[in-house]
Amino acid sequence: MKFCGFFDLLSVLLRSSQQGPLVEIEPKGPIPVRVGQDLEIKCRVSKPLVYCRVEIPNEGALVIQDPSTLPAENIRYIGRGLDKGECYIRIQNVKESYNGNFKCSVLPRGSAYEGSASAKIVIAKPPQQPQLSLTPSSSGRPFYKKGETLEISCNALGGSPNANVTIYLGDEKLTSEDSPFYHEPTGNDAKLDIQNVSRSLEWTDHGREVKCVASHIALDRPKETKVQLDVHYPPQPQPNIERFGYVIGQQGVVNVTINANPRPDFTWIVDAEEIEAGRTDSSNRLQTSSAYELGKGKWSAILTIDSVQKSDTERDYRLRASNEEGTYTYEVKISTSSEAPGVDLDAGSIIGIVIGVLILILAIFLVIFARATGRWCFAGGRTSRNIGESDIADPAVTVNLLRFHKPKTDDASGRRSDTESAGRYSRSEVDSTGRRQRRPKITFSQLFKRNKDKVSGADTDTVRTNVTVDDEKQTTETGKADKGGIVYAELDLTQQQQQQQARRIDEDKTEYAEILYTKPEAEAQTPDK
Repeated sequence: MKFCGFFDLLSVLLRSSQQGPLVEIEPKGPIPVRVGQDLEIKCRVSKPLVYCRVEIPNEGALVIQDPSTLPAENIRYIGRGLDKGECYIRIQNVKESYNGNFKCSVLPRGSAYEGSASAKIVIAKPPQQPQLSLTPSSSGRPFYKKGETLEISCNALGGSPNANVTIYLGDEKLTSEDSPFYHEPTGNDAKLDIQNVSRSLEWTDHGREVKCVASHIALDRPKETKVQLDVHYPPQPQPNIERFGYVIGQQGVVNVTINANPRPDFTWIVDAEEIEAGRTDSSNRLQTSSAYELGKGKWSAILTIDSVQKSDTERDYRLRASNEEGTYTYEVKISTSSEAPGVDLDAGSIIGIVIGVLILILAIFLVIFARATGRWCFAGGRTSRNIGESDIADPAVTVNLLRFHKPKTDDASGRRSDTESAGRYSRSEVDSTGRRQRRPKITFSQLFKRNKDKVSGADTDTVRTNVTVDDEKQTTETGKADKGGIVYAELDLTQQQQQQQARRIDEDKTEYAEILYTKPEAEAQTPDK
């Protein structure tokens, strides 16, 4: 058994040694080539060659031992040399007879067996004129009707390799994909490439061309066959027709264009009077014309008004169009006013307007925010406050209320009272120290709600005081007892708003109040340097 296995292995080695070398060839696979073009055949192995042989269909075998001397005039060696294992040739001006298999055989040095490889070359042959066929109409007549299904078939015969065919309806491509570019020929004739499609016809298909287009490597430009469709359909609906720009006292022409096939018959109906095409009305002021063809199912109907009057713009105009497929009546209105130009905004204009509005809204919001918080250009711009304004910017500042009688001079020299001449501090002086303190956070609701902040007497030592004439004595005494002439008071705006009668400014007992901002105590106690 061991001897049998040894002899089997020896026989395999002997058979493998008798096989030729592996040959690589280009091109790989079937390649179409046009008549008159150049063709390159490249064979190579990994060993130096003694010779190479190329078999050309219908020409015989070309043996190459010395690349510098080749017998054929249209064949050249283009490799680096046989010692590099390359057998490269270029065939100039390919003939139609070269169609078939090119076989390349090589003999490496030190080998007794040749190696070979083949490449299939297809000499391109242009196809015949494409053939286009349409299924007949259901009526058997040489036209189709709207909604009818049309079957279309297209083929191109005689091409080698096979031609690519495509079906078009006008500029619309009907075939979902092209046929394969190459098909292997069988026998003397090339295989036939056929495309079939179906379509439900619309009225817009009337006058369009069905085209069968064949493209091929052997053609400089595609070949095509086309047929124009004839589709019958009734007059197509339109929205109300309006015509503008008529001038009183001048001739007016009402022109209406409709789509219909075959040719329609027109009848103008003005109020209750019917006017056939090519005739006039009972007053001989209105003249109609026959249908005028504009092409591809478009027809023009014209009504001429001899001299336009104001009453003509108030009349009812209707146009009735009818053919063997149906009837439709169109409403027509005329006017002496000029047509108002429509505003046509594209997508870019709309986007620009939206962005502009958003930027405007953002700018308004920022102005309100800066105004309410005293930021940016509004920082430090306010030097006083109104009665009842909430001190959300700096709650640490104390608000004092000084109350005094109507200004009077103490003597003939014209000096003012001590109360009136009391020292005052500006808001800027007070804020100079208050700004070093932490600023409170501001919520969104504080920007828009009415300020109703009050100084709570429970949190501070400030005495709650209502500023009215009735409690004049009580307020003054309390203020003097606490702060030596300075009354710390809370303004209750609610009670002030509830007073029914406002006091007149010119009364003798009119009292004046002024809100002053005092400096912090730490700054007041600091001696001057």
